[in-house]
Amino acid sequence: MALVPIHMPQLGESIAEATIVRILFEEGDTVQADSDILEVETNKAVMGVTAPASGKLGPILAEVGTSY
Repeated sequence: MALVPIHMPQLGESIAEATIVRILFEEGDTVQADSDILEVETNKAVMGVTAPASGKLGPILAEVGTSY
């Protein structure tokens, strides 16, 4: 089974970081491609981060309340 890392997408030209406010799934859950798996907050808005592929989530290394 191939592992597909989930990276923080580019959120805008002037946005350097975002804080994770909610993780919508748990390790081992099955997700569909393009479904929201995280919610992040910038100084401008709260937005979703989507799964790049369908499959089961492996270890979740990100933490709620942490900026990346």
